[in-house]
Amino acid sequence: MFIRETVTKNKATNKSYKMHVLVESYRAEIGPRQRVVMQLGTPTLPKSEWKKLAAALEGRLAGQVTLFEEEKQIAEAAEIAMGNYSFNQKKTEAKKERHTNAFLTSVDLNSVAVGQSRSLGPELVGHAAWEQLEFNQLLGECGFSQVEQALAEAVVVGRLVSPSSDLASWRWLRERTAIVEMLPADLTEIGKDAIYEISDLLLANKSEIERGLRTKEANLFSRPNQIFLYDLTNTYFEGSALKNDLAHRRKSKEKRTDCPLVTLALVVDEAGFPIFSQIYEGNKSEPETLRDILERLEQDASFEFVETRPMIAMDRGIATKENMALIKEMRFPYIVVERRAVEKEYVEEFKDAKKTFECLSPQRKKETQEMQESVYVKKIPIEAGSRVLCLSEGREKKEMAMDALKEQRFLDDLNRLATSVVKDNFQLVEKVGIRVGRLRERYPSIAGYYDIELNLDEDEKRVTNISFKKKETRQKRSVLTGCYVIETSDESLSAKEIWRLYTTLTNIEDAFRSLKSDLGMRPVYHQLADRTRGHLFTGVLAYHLLISIEHQLRET
Repeated sequence: MFIRETVTKNKATNKSYKMHVLVESYRAEIGPRQRVVMQLGTPTLPKSEWKKLAAALEGRLAGQVTLFEEEKQIAEAAEIAMGNYSFNQKKTEAKKERHTNAFLTSVDLNSVAVGQSRSLGPELVGHAAWEQLEFNQLLGECGFSQVEQALAEAVVVGRLVSPSSDLASWRWLRERTAIVEMLPADLTEIGKDAIYEISDLLLANKSEIERGLRTKEANLFSRPNQIFLYDLTNTYFEGSALKNDLAHRRKSKEKRTDCPLVTLALVVDEAGFPIFSQIYEGNKSEPETLRDILERLEQDASFEFVETRPMIAMDRGIATKENMALIKEMRFPYIVVERRAVEKEYVEEFKDAKKTFECLSPQRKKETQEMQESVYVKKIPIEAGSRVLCLSEGREKKEMAMDALKEQRFLDDLNRLATSVVKDNFQLVEKVGIRVGRLRERYPSIAGYYDIELNLDEDEKRVTNISFKKKETRQKRSVLTGCYVIETSDESLSAKEIWRLYTTLTNIEDAFRSLKSDLGMRPVYHQLADRTRGHLFTGVLAYHLLISIEHQLRET
């Protein structure tokens, strides 16, 4: 640092003034530069002492005391300069504080209250997806008024953002969401009946809406209709639903055997976008629905099936012998795992699968990004199609663990029964036979691999012992653990391509999971069949928004 003297001249009085400043040199990107550190006024020291004063001030600014301050006059001059510098610094800071405080006001935090706070972020995303799919234009073509379009958006986006019952959606719309600010009509005073009525109106135009949405999605996201995935799920009612024609009891996929059910059938493409949906009674079996789906595909005007029809992918629950004949009769290409255990026909091939089959490189799971186990595949030509023999290491480990647990429990129960017979707790042939029958019912997948023999006394009225041994077929079952066979009408695809196509069935499983867990499809509270259909269809429309958002996030 050094002291610089500058001279300024007053043009009015023609008088000159001298100013003294402490200057610091520094190196910038554009070269050496200088900046003023402090104003010094008029030093009392002679110019020959300025260098010592500059060194003393530099030391004080750095928090140090230099040797030059041993000279009294240097120390006094430095003290005066630092005092003026500190005063000016405080003055500048006070000015800044006054300027800042001019825009501030004091608030008593204990007096702060929040009223009518509403959610906005998720609604913005849902509203953007609604506009991207041009829902309002589609509903307008179906005859919806502007108010009805606004109400439809509120209900569908509400199912996406805050999934619940229709009554809860009405409360959400009135009390908790800011979506009403984005709609073209005022919905602040609507009654709860309007929610049910718009659901009825959406259901009445179900076919036109689904057709328009899939056309828009195909154009927007450039999706070829090469493969359609078909499956069913069911969900349960709260209450007895005695007046609901859709409510029937059957095996619940959610283990709710205490409740009546309703069935939703869904066709999606390979990317997970819905093609259309059907709603059936809760006791409708999966194989019975396939004809309806294929006939609707043939009748649908948006698909011009001339030479190339979409391939239908189904799981083994639908692929019965009758349905396989039906799909061939209607000339749809297909890819399925048959309900019957076709892998039993290829035991010899599966014995050396890991040595002779093609090994597919492991893929990452979408949910956890963990690496999946390897899969071994082999293509075998058949009449009018192909079969792919598959051995999944992940499936093999899972089935082995399940079989081992079931087998251990079966053997434990069987040994306990044999011990009871030996201890003479009960020995009558009829009672022992009933107990053995119950074990076979409890462990049907394991009991068939064991021969169980009741050793009787001379009168053949009492059981003296129970003996059992493993059948040779148990070893055959071990060979086929983790094995399955994919059948397709396509002869040109490779084994790897066929397996990849079949695994897209996980997309429809994801769709059902989203509908049930993320979009509030379960439980159903409605006591009328049409209101139930409307509730499920609203969930499907919300899924259109969800899958379009997820698809774009994955692409980016």
